[in-house]
This record gives sequence, structure tokens and C-alpha cells, in this order.
Amino acid sequence: MDHGLAEERAGSESGASKALLASVVIMGVLIVLGLVVLVGTIVHRATHSQKASVFVAADSAQTRIALPLGGGEHVESVVPRSDGTLAVTLQSGDGARILLWSPEGGRIVGELDLGKPAQP
Repeated sequence: MDHGLAEERAGSESGASKALLASVVIMGVLIVLGLVVLVGTIVHRATHSQKASVFVAADSAQTRIALPLGGGEHVESVVPRSDGTLAVTLQSGDGARILLWSPEGGRIVGELDLGKPAQP
């Protein structure tokens, strides 16, 4: 009688271990698919970089605004501020500048020249 009970327990453990194995395989497949999607997204964004252009909608026409860039300057970052302006960081070999630009007015409302970085 004990022999039949042992066989019954072994059969139930086998079913539980099959379910656990199936769960592990499914989760492994989901992890691999997630990794493929992540790598694909990174590669797509890296190969399809777009140059930033600033446009202001005036009535129904779009007006292109040119930032006053000095020699060798490039846009490092653009950060929106709570007052509606954009803080545009310009970087060059001579240092950095931050421009406060009002998209609604289409003009520069402030400028901060950070100068050349200190040499160690």
C-alpha cells in the first residue's frame, strides 16, 4: 500500500516540475524577445538620428528660427523651462553659452556666457 502512495506522489511531482519547466522556458523566451526589441530600438535610433531644427508656428505657416551660433558652436542640449522659454546650451572649443529662447516671440530673451573651461 505504501508503494502505490509513493508512485502517486512521484507522478504529482513530475506534473509540477513539468509546469515549472514550461514557465521557465516561456519566461526565457520573453526575456530574449524583450532584449531583441531593446537592441533593435537602440540601433534604429542610433542610425536614424535627425538634426534638430527649430520651427515656430505663426498663424498657419511655419517660420524657421536661426540661432546665433558662433564659429565651431553646436547645440548641446535644449531644455524646456516652466516659464515657456527654452534653455539652449551651445558648446564650442572656447566654452559654452546658454541661450534663453522664447518660442512664442521667436527671439532670444537672455544669454549666459560660461567662457572657456578651466584647465587642470
